Amino acid sequence: MKQLLLILLCIAAPAEAQNWSVGVGSGPFVFGHFVRRTTRVATPDGSATQTLTLSAATRAGVSVDVERNFSDRFAVRLEGSFTRAPLAVKGDERQGDAVDIPAGDIDVATIMLPLVLRINPRGTFRFHIMGGPAAAAYTIRTRTNAAGSIPIFRGTRTELGAAFGAGMAWQWSERFAVEGTVIDINTSSPFREDEIGGLGSVEIERPDNLHSILGIRYRF
Repeated sequence: MKQLLLILLCIAAPAEAQNWSVGVGSGPFVFGHFVRRTTRVATPDGSATQTLTLSAATRAGVSVDVERNFSDRFAVRLEGSFTRAPLAVKGDERQGDAVDIPAGDIDVATIMLPLVLRINPRGTFRFHIMGGPAAAAYTIRTRTNAAGSIPIFRGTRTELGAAFGAGMAWQWSERFAVEGTVIDINTSSPFREDEIGGLGSVEIERPDNLHSILGIRYRF
């Protein structure tokens, strides 16, 4: 009986441990528009509208997560993603406006706690969807020539929102998998309309950022 109990304990320990996994990956972080300003300007033929937007360039981001399985299909994941990108005030290309004013740099650190649902928990290729709350810390460092036509704040602001995504894992061994995921992160805006002011109409948009990740997952 003692030997049987010892064997069961030895089996139970790794079985419990394999409910945990860690993942790390990287991929392009695509930013949505932060601010849109529309003004009416004089032209030789009368007047026309000019639209300027504040946005960030696409840059690679790094993602790290810890996942806890509750069953074959359900898990909860604590994930953090980090990226830095240059900010710029851009004109509307459809209006033939090629203005591109450097406005500084933005660092975005996002923390997500999604529930993961695996559609097929068995097989070599395993698909999943996930969603849950998210928080993003936006840190902006402006440049001296960034005043332009859309003033922006300097510092860090943390905004709440949600994250939704889908992905696929190639399970090439019991412990290792190659995983690809696309996550849509939507939070409230760190920009405030009363801080921008000026002429024309100002529209503050909710950041809708898309992060594509390719990485490795290790189950232990």
